[in-house]
Amino acid sequence: MSKSVPAIIKPSLEEIFLTGWEHCRVILFSAPCGCGKTTTASALLSGHTICTFSAADGEFPADSIPPGCDAVLVDDLQYLLEPAHQQAMCDLIRTRRDLHFILLSRGPIPGWLMPFQFAGILLTIDILALNFDRATAQRMLESRGIMVSPGDMSAIQRDLKGYPIAMDILCRKLKGGEAYGADILSAMKRELFFYFDEAVYRRFDTPLRRLLVSLGPFQSFHRELAKMINGDPRTGELLGTIQRDTTMLLFDGLDTYHFRPIFREFLMWELYQTLTDAEQRMLYSRAALYYELHDEPDRALDCYSLAGEQSKVSALLVKNAEQHPGVGHYQKMQKYYFALPWKEISKSPSLMCGMSMLCAMCLDYETSEQWYGELQSYAARLSKSDSEHKSVQGKLAYLDIALPQRSSKGLIEVIGSIFRVMTDKQLRVPSFSVTSMLPSLMNGGKDFCEWSKKDDLMYATMRRPLETVLGRDGVGLADCAICESKFEKGEDVSARLLTLMSRLGEIQAHGTPDIEFAVVGLLARVQVSQGRARVALESVGSLRAKFLDTGQTRFLPNIDAMLCRIRLRLDDTDSTREWLRERAPKNDARLWVMWRYQYLTRAMAQFAEGEYQEALMLLARLVPYCEHCGRVMDGIHIQLLSALCRERMGSGEWKAKLCAALDTCYAYQFIWPIAQYGAAILPLLGTCGWNGDTAYLNALITAARAQAVEYPRFLKPQARPIEQLSAAETQVLKLLCENLSNQEIGEILGIKLATVKTHVSRVLQKLNVNRRSEAKNAAEKLHLI
Repeated sequence: MSKSVPAIIKPSLEEIFLTGWEHCRVILFSAPCGCGKTTTASALLSGHTICTFSAADGEFPADSIPPGCDAVLVDDLQYLLEPAHQQAMCDLIRTRRDLHFILLSRGPIPGWLMPFQFAGILLTIDILALNFDRATAQRMLESRGIMVSPGDMSAIQRDLKGYPIAMDILCRKLKGGEAYGADILSAMKRELFFYFDEAVYRRFDTPLRRLLVSLGPFQSFHRELAKMINGDPRTGELLGTIQRDTTMLLFDGLDTYHFRPIFREFLMWELYQTLTDAEQRMLYSRAALYYELHDEPDRALDCYSLAGEQSKVSALLVKNAEQHPGVGHYQKMQKYYFALPWKEISKSPSLMCGMSMLCAMCLDYETSEQWYGELQSYAARLSKSDSEHKSVQGKLAYLDIALPQRSSKGLIEVIGSIFRVMTDKQLRVPSFSVTSMLPSLMNGGKDFCEWSKKDDLMYATMRRPLETVLGRDGVGLADCAICESKFEKGEDVSARLLTLMSRLGEIQAHGTPDIEFAVVGLLARVQVSQGRARVALESVGSLRAKFLDTGQTRFLPNIDAMLCRIRLRLDDTDSTREWLRERAPKNDARLWVMWRYQYLTRAMAQFAEGEYQEALMLLARLVPYCEHCGRVMDGIHIQLLSALCRERMGSGEWKAKLCAALDTCYAYQFIWPIAQYGAAILPLLGTCGWNGDTAYLNALITAARAQAVEYPRFLKPQARPIEQLSAAETQVLKLLCENLSNQEIGEILGIKLATVKTHVSRVLQKLNVNRRSEAKNAAEKLHLI
């Protein structure tokens, strides 16, 4: 006779249950199939006299509970659907105050039980509490006589997330002594999926199974998508059934859902066995149409590709290529553009134009110019009578203006090109963005620092022609540009800003959101310079809320980056870290020019966090772009941040970087680009050895000092531990923050358990914390991990 395997209970779960038993009379285990609800509840109730029912059997007569029973366990609560039976259950809970009720359900807490939760007598234990932590998962393996290395244990916890039934299956797979790896994981999943098929999937009726399978390919979905791909008018009702009877389907919002990852994998496994190839293609085709109609072209492309509809893939790429990068979805769709055959692109003027712009956005200027040349050759083969002639000439004119490598040094020529393009009725020019969705005109779609050298003359002579010729794009443009130019030079712009703000209503009504963002961005920078950073947060935050309401979501990433810059001045480290962790663009293999404002913000945030080397690596990748495209203002910020990083790292090269930034700013008489770094840059201005104009340097120091007074902690070094950690203590801290036990740390580092305990004690002391759980938070704040 085989011995029964003892239940493995996570210590924290046992603590939650005992606390719930003391303070609550109803404990609901709400978790998907396979979380060990029944096994866990039975183990936790050992020593108690329990009476067990199944909700599938219906009502629960009070007289059937035997004397001496102190707990009632009700399994399969999701099947208790009759209102009369639900009421009987509630009455039983209310009248039998001498009993505890342990309820097990695959679904969420039902509405009829919520009054008990509101009254504070019902505790819910969910999947997170039931899933094993690393230590409990290892204890389960060891209880079955299975020993694994720390590396394999980390992989097991990463892959299985402590899912109890998956761990149980894994124990059987490893019983023969095989090492954990991809083959074992695949075998475990196959067995798990057979279990899901029998215990969950086959219990639903056919329409519901069909809906589940059709939703498997989608990481998240709206109710409307479910209706379109399923084609069943009862789709909403079916989704309600899934939510009621399982906890495999989760909310992302009021109308957005996603499946738990392991269940979604099962649905894909089921899909390949259930649907024919033709049915799968139809499913993806319907989803593609939904995404195309809802302006999610990247997802539409994925689905059209899976549906095998290459003609629709090409049509969507052509459609997007006719938009400028500020509106189009080039970054999300780039893998499809780069996968197009050269022959197909060269047949389409729109694709050649789009590829020239896309390559430029990816900093590949050589290929960008090749596609520009191909488009020129295509245009040369056309006569003026050809139907394509106007649009192709318009695309070339557009690229001459919009390509980032076409710098603005020849300012008059650029403006002349704009006039010619906008006034020539023979040309059909795609729309373009003046600001590239940035909060600036001087450093927006083009760098107009050269314009700043003669800003009064340019404003007087070009204001009316620009606003007339550019139409909506020109409303407020000149007033914003002259105000920004004067601001960068450190002049008092109060009067100009008042004039500009008086036109904000006109810009909102008759202009573009691009100019509105530039105006509000300038307003916020002026407010910051005046020591009113919190007011600046409100200005930008209000615009963000408005753009969110009006669907102008393309501006949100740069707005969030601007909010991060303002919060840096307020020493709001938590918000900065949240932006850096959740919203900042990654330092990917291929940078995206349209995100340069965000990249520079990331570098600033990394510098504030003490990540000097990481910031330098990112800044170095932006240098070729600035040099190739004549980006003066971006170049100044890169030099300044590079100087600050190098100085903080103890490298003498910071002086050359700062002097280069000073040379550039002096050439344009800019004050604010350097002065805004306040307390961080102030000590360096007098010691960098710059031998330029003394009066200019003094003015710069005065402006920087004013900012240092307003924001004394801006970009200053973070506090360090009272005592520096040794190399060994740093290693222990990193492993401790991975929730490894002392024994596991000792195995990895090859040191004795007593030595590990000494190191851990010293680490906690130096971090000024009392518990291991506090060490990770302290280490992150001190930038030790």
